[in-house]
Amino acid sequence: MARTRAAACLFACSLRGLVCYSEESTQELRAKADAVLEQTNVSARSQVEVVFQLADRLIAEKRQDEAEGYLLQGLQLFPWNLNGQIRYAELLNQKGDAQKAKEKAALVLENGETDELSERARKILGHQPPDAFSAISALPGADCRVVLVPLQGCDNWLIRRVQAGLASELHVPVHIQTAALKEVACGRDRRQKIIAGMRRQLQQNLNVESVSEGMSRLGLKVESLDDDDLVVKLMRHVVSKENGKEAVSKLVALLQEARGKDPQWDADQLLALLSQAADACRRENVAYVGLTPNDIYANDFNFLFGWSNSRGAIVSYRRFTADFSKEQPNRERLVKRTLMQCLSSVGHVYGIARCTDPTCARAYPNSLSEHDAKKGTLCSECRDNFRARKDE
Repeated sequence: MARTRAAACLFACSLRGLVCYSEESTQELRAKADAVLEQTNVSARSQVEVVFQLADRLIAEKRQDEAEGYLLQGLQLFPWNLNGQIRYAELLNQKGDAQKAKEKAALVLENGETDELSERARKILGHQPPDAFSAISALPGADCRVVLVPLQGCDNWLIRRVQAGLASELHVPVHIQTAALKEVACGRDRRQKIIAGMRRQLQQNLNVESVSEGMSRLGLKVESLDDDDLVVKLMRHVVSKENGKEAVSKLVALLQEARGKDPQWDADQLLALLSQAADACRRENVAYVGLTPNDIYANDFNFLFGWSNSRGAIVSYRRFTADFSKEQPNRERLVKRTLMQCLSSVGHVYGIARCTDPTCARAYPNSLSEHDAKKGTLCSECRDNFRARKDE
């Protein structure tokens, strides 16, 4: 009983503070933004996003002068908000202050981690768009090569940088080719992960009275807990017994609010689609690597940086971005993290054993901090292993 009560209490605690947001008026946003700007810098920094939201609203309402004022105040508190910087640059450009607009745009182009920011900056700077990638096709010869395939809105600037890094480290031709893969929905979201946690707790407490009584009353068997809806139904019963109807209402609200949040894609499904696209032009010694900006998982893994087999690999850089880790934007850090994972994944495709040197780019990282602790390049043993693979 104690374990089940603890589980129910855990859910009850996680439900506290749940808030439902609705569309706010410009006046309401302004009141919140002004309240934030009246605080000290430290306090205001943690809440400054509402200032940028107000600026967006004012721009949409064609009130550029007011928007500029709020953007300036927001950027004084949070200068690394690159979305705010590019919006400010665009306003300056509209006003005819081209020099200052270009300075801001250059800052964004140098540090922004997405194509969307880069394209807006390039437009202000007058840069030509980069060449398009070619469609997936057969490659000549019998030598080792790598083909990078952008998936699900992959940022083109990043895949180009990874292409150059791989070619430099592996000393093999690296191509970028596109593939028309079927669009797939996310495999799970925050709601499904919460339910998975419920399932584990219920399965661990099958002999506890409130769980066994609920199973009996609802006519459930152990295998019934494979069904998400039945897991929720049983947990509602347990929570009601332990914490009352109000806690059940909060549980329902939490699950509703979590729907669609923190989406993750099934790496096995993506890898199967990539392999299928490559099969029509596949030849020996070509490693296909799909690069995605979306979070991925497989089986019981909470998340994955990469997933591979002998037919190809999927690399996700979602958790490498400043947006995910709430770090200062840093293109070079994102390139290093993504390149290291691609080096590891290409090695798996070629059947090269996992490295034992913790500083090597191919060492297995248990966390992002371990990933960052690596040098970013291959150790001598991995270089030799790749060289031997090319000479086969």
